[in-house]
Amino acid sequence: MVDKEKPLKTAAPEAPAVSVGTSFTIQKYLFAFATQYEVRNYLRTQIIPDEAGRIAEILQAWQIVQPRVQELVESEAGLVAQVTVENLPQDIDERVGRILNSDLIRKTFQLPLGVALIDIDKLIVPHRAVNLDFISRLHSELPAKPRRDDLIKFCLSSERPLAPIQHLELGQNIHVFTSPSVDLRFLGAFLKDTLTTDDIVYAQMGGVPAAAIISFVGYGVYPVNVFLTENRIVLNNGFHRVYALRALGIEKIPVLVQRVANPQLEFPAQIAGVPAEYLLGHQRPVLMKDFFEPDFTTDIRVRNRLRTVTVQVSAGQHDVPA
Repeated sequence: MVDKEKPLKTAAPEAPAVSVGTSFTIQKYLFAFATQYEVRNYLRTQIIPDEAGRIAEILQAWQIVQPRVQELVESEAGLVAQVTVENLPQDIDERVGRILNSDLIRKTFQLPLGVALIDIDKLIVPHRAVNLDFISRLHSELPAKPRRDDLIKFCLSSERPLAPIQHLELGQNIHVFTSPSVDLRFLGAFLKDTLTTDDIVYAQMGGVPAAAIISFVGYGVYPVNVFLTENRIVLNNGFHRVYALRALGIEKIPVLVQRVANPQLEFPAQIAGVPAEYLLGHQRPVLMKDFFEPDFTTDIRVRNRLRTVTVQVSAGQHDVPA
């Protein structure tokens, strides 16, 4: 017989077995040239929970390599000024000309352009982490021993497979786009003041359309490109492709060169989060070859991510005196 005055005891519900932050990719992280705070913060915010126990180990490794880093900074001071820029063979001038004269290139770059062969190892790089899964995919696109034509296509051509883009309309005039590629970006909004019948089809909210503001979302142009100042070459775009080629033993590659006549006015304030003062002023900044220096990097598992771009249109309507 059940005693009605005493409530029945029930087992406490178990916490649901939901894993958080387990989707990951493998990165090669160049920790040697970062500050101790940067290393700690990067690892804390980027690695998956299972890697958290390695933070102390990596910080200890950072301390061990600092004398070597300082020795390198002193012994190779001025090395970046020794980088050479070589003209490409004349028999590919026509192919290079088509690249430089394409609409995508001309609209993207504002500085004087050229194409040249550069030494990978002396290239200044603002990046600190390599997505090794992406490097594997890039290597699958290349022959084991790339020839000149392979390098031109790989480094300079805008033709490439594009990652899929997902779209969701969150609310009126709010559009969200996502992509597994971190190259996804907003490409600007432009006025189209002459509409066609095809345009009217997209006027979903009725009315009599007279003009359209078109917003573009997509990817940047693909050529590996660098900034060339008086005595330095700084990588702007194409880091993973440059790393992939260096890993195959390639020493020189063709790149698109943006010539900077006045660094204070024409050079970006920062590239990949690294300020121009470091890239242009440090006696021995990070070079591509540092990623291949023993004990300067470590492989870590970091959280997978998607790039998100949100486009929102806000309009106001008011009656004002004529």
